[in-house]
Amino acid sequence: MALMERPDVRFLSELYAQDVPDAVLLAEYPSSNSQQTQFQNCARFIIHDPYPPPRRELLKILGPHHLMCAWGHSIPVSSEIAPPSVLVDHWERVVGADIRPVWQPYRDSDAYVTLFPHESVPADRQVVDPAVNYELHSKAAIAKIDCPQAQILDRATPPCIVKLSHGYAGLGNFLLREENDVASMCRRLEKHWPEAELIVNSVVENVVGDYGVQFYLRGDGSMIWLGATQQHFDEDARWCGGAYSADLQERLRDDTSAIVLATGEYLHRRGYLGLVGVDVLKDSGDKLFLVDVNPRLTGISPFLMLSRIFQTDGLTEGIYQASVEFNGTLDQLMSIAEEVDDSRLVVLSAFEDVQNSVTVCHLAASSTSMARCRDVLDCIQTP
Repeated sequence: MALMERPDVRFLSELYAQDVPDAVLLAEYPSSNSQQTQFQNCARFIIHDPYPPPRRELLKILGPHHLMCAWGHSIPVSSEIAPPSVLVDHWERVVGADIRPVWQPYRDSDAYVTLFPHESVPADRQVVDPAVNYELHSKAAIAKIDCPQAQILDRATPPCIVKLSHGYAGLGNFLLREENDVASMCRRLEKHWPEAELIVNSVVENVVGDYGVQFYLRGDGSMIWLGATQQHFDEDARWCGGAYSADLQERLRDDTSAIVLATGEYLHRRGYLGLVGVDVLKDSGDKLFLVDVNPRLTGISPFLMLSRIFQTDGLTEGIYQASVEFNGTLDQLMSIAEEVDDSRLVVLSAFEDVQNSVTVCHLAASSTSMARCRDVLDCIQTP
């Protein structure tokens, strides 16, 4: 099966509309430990979301709204809280009128593209069968894909990485370098997830590249390459964003195509269609290893699609930063973002944290160099 390119595709809904034209994107994760959302997975499809539970604004505003930014209007989007007009108007001014999504409230009668299988959504209303989808979201499914990957170990003996089977964004991963790390992990698991399935992998050493690769798996099994980003992590090894470089796209496509094809073929056999994100590590010997598979829109998907759009305007480099705290109001943030010259600064989503007098936001900067992108992002530090 060939890996196709579609440079004409601007928004993800254009691809989904070809396979499931009557569906709606449900842009919210369920939760198994938060009471702040109507979408609860309490008995089935347990998701290992973090402790303490994410605050309501993260679950209901920051996360869902940013996934709507580069979705487009070919099929609708849904969430408990509609994106504010000030945010959507900002997208339109920076990107163009065709970025405006069609939002509608959640209804039991609609069929949904989901980010994760939902217990509270009828099974026949989910595009991918939720039981199958839950299996595919397990970290244990990765070993079933025929491509180079980290070795699976029988027990957690340092050095190793332990993953909760249904964690996400690196929140359920434990890097164990010494026995003290094992003890610390066991205490946390006993407190929060004592019955969780654990997957233990060897550590890929001498890593020189960490890439998030995105492709669309069509209903007929064909695959459309969308692009790759370099992943960024904070001091706690939690994913916090990434970078896009147009110059790297052709090489990364060629280098990762075998992993992408193997992943797509496996997911197609299991009945999945839609966006897929795979995480690939490269070591100093130029060997590539599959380390994660995410059959869904991921946190960096909107940024990747925006980068594709801005690349046609000559803005070939980009940086995405998640959960930035801006010392000002949402109106001040929008004003600064739209005054940037020779670059694009997009506020993908945001909410005002009145208690701490900051606006928490997801930001994407695109320009002609990484240095200029960093300068653009720095400019939002002063209201």
